[in-house]
Amino acid sequence: MNWLLTALFSAFFTASTFAQDPATLPPTALVHKVIGTATIDGVALKTGDLIEKPGVLETKEKSLIQIKIAKWNNSISIGPNSKMTLNFSNEKKYTLDQGTCRWKTALKDAIKDGGKGKIYTKNVAMGVRGTDFLVKSFPLFGETEIIMLDGEVQMENLEDPTNTVLVKKGQWGGLGGRYGKKINPPLDLPQAVLDTFEKTIEAP
Repeated sequence: MNWLLTALFSAFFTASTFAQDPATLPPTALVHKVIGTATIDGVALKTGDLIEKPGVLETKEKSLIQIKIAKWNNSISIGPNSKMTLNFSNEKKYTLDQGTCRWKTALKDAIKDGGKGKIYTKNVAMGVRGTDFLVKSFPLFGETEIIMLDGEVQMENLEDPTNTVLVKKGQWGGLGGRYGKKINPPLDLPQAVLDTFEKTIEAP
């Protein structure tokens, strides 16, 4: 009996010694929903899959993927013909290389965690707070658009870090191509327009 107790104690001690604090573990993304074709670094994804490493998430025509990052309580929907680079390091960095995505985070969680990182496009960095918004990236024309459904986002011109604008609920912001080389004061959108954007990509 003594040898059994010793073995159990030893196993428990070893597990406790090497177990990691959940707070120090890197975040992972659970695939909440897939419509059509979505891949991570070329590997097909399906509902229920777990994304544990950085990579490039892509969707095909008429496709959509929704992911949830429990550690940061983020939900991201990525629309058709889109590409997003995921970085699960402490930088909390995401790059929308092309296409459309919708990001949703509860304000209380953003405050508790000191913000939820940044989303980048070719020409814009967006500081994510407790919010619900759409981002559209058109690299061919060098254009980035943001539509705020709730909360607020700090929009920063990557070519001119002094050019920053706070985009609030019900507003639109844009940079590049047709929108110019500077981020101008955001535009207030009519509720009917916001309702249309709300239906563009469903939130998880």
